[in-house]
Amino acid sequence: MPHIRRSYIDGRWGQIHTRIGAGPHDRPPLLMLHPTPKSGWIYEPLMAALMSNRTVVAPDTPGYGASDPPPVPASIEEFAREMAALMAQLAERGDVPAGPFDVLGYHTGSVTSVAMSELAPTAVRKLVLVSLAAYPAQVRAAKREGLRHWPVPKEDGSHLGALWTLMQGLFDRRIDTVWKHESLTENLRSGARAHWGYDAVYRYDLQAALGRLAHPALILNPEDDLWIPTRENAPRVAHADYIELPDLKHGLFELEPTKIAGLIVKFLDG
Repeated sequence: MPHIRRSYIDGRWGQIHTRIGAGPHDRPPLLMLHPTPKSGWIYEPLMAALMSNRTVVAPDTPGYGASDPPPVPASIEEFAREMAALMAQLAERGDVPAGPFDVLGYHTGSVTSVAMSELAPTAVRKLVLVSLAAYPAQVRAAKREGLRHWPVPKEDGSHLGALWTLMQGLFDRRIDTVWKHESLTENLRSGARAHWGYDAVYRYDLQAALGRLAHPALILNPEDDLWIPTRENAPRVAHADYIELPDLKHGLFELEPTKIAGLIVKFLDG
């Protein structure tokens, strides 16, 4: 696997940990935003597949992975501002080429990507959105209420089994147990804050934001837990290419990095 360097950037709430895959500087860099409650770890196979084409950056959202957390649950807009500021700092250091950059988001990362395109419209060039957590207000309110039942650390360790069972129903059937274990480890790093990213998603009206989205977008729809919402809400985006990925679920970057990298490069370079 090509070498992926790790680095820290000072942010609003402390340090932000990021993975940087150095590639050619003749194309805009690609910022890759992970789902909740993972980290930039989930992108490593895809980063390796993309580095020959451009520089790729996969930070850990504040509160996840090795990044310092906010003191209270942050909003999607706050996450978006932090990630835009991170790219500006990386450009100042020479780690990425200066100028507009592209953004890839996955689940929570997709929501943050859309918000970033509104908050920093000249900084963002194109978006790649893997699944859309887009719901009407009443559904978002119900889902936010449901977060009260998210497994929290317990003395007997029963929360570990609950999280494992939850994950088992979401993973692609071809994913091996070793990868599942590593994935659970990433989930556990955020501790009792694990659900904060979901809270941010359910407070943000992605349906309305998709209708305002003016940037070119590629929407990839794997057959995971957002398969139906993504299919239903993709038409809200005015300038979007839409591709369904049936029979791929969570773990898609581990299983099909070359295929997905090809779709991304074709769109970004087109």
